[in-house]
Amino acid sequence: MLDDATVTMLQRHWEDGWNSYDLDMIMGPISQNIVFSSPFVATLTGDSENSSIEGRDALRLYIENSLRRTPGISYTLENTYVGTDSVILAYRFRLPDGSEKTGSDIMRLDSTSQIVEWRCHYPFAPDEIRNFIKD
Repeated sequence: MLDDATVTMLQRHWEDGWNSYDLDMIMGPISQNIVFSSPFVATLTGDSENSSIEGRDALRLYIENSLRRTPGISYTLENTYVGTDSVILAYRFRLPDGSEKTGSDIMRLDSTSQIVEWRCHYPFAPDEIRNFIKD
């Protein structure tokens, strides 16, 4: 079971990092061997065949690009669910037009509390917010 300090660290890195557009904070707990999956990977990379990013350096570039291309979005962490080696962060995000959407990210950690797997889930298709993504 993950301890409270690790869970709090993940919550802060996630919510504070995304809301302050702080790439280093977001990347803090990420393992070199991370596997990241999101419905937005294809949209943001332009590669319709790809939904995953592998490796810390590749994920850093992807998140840097995401932060640049999605200005004005803010996040509120609503719930955290803790498992033996993973957490689910359930959140709401506000788009620049004031509308809100929800999402959940599951993060699996290794024995050093580094995220080795990160999967994003949404109750909508990426195209629904395409007009908020800058080219």
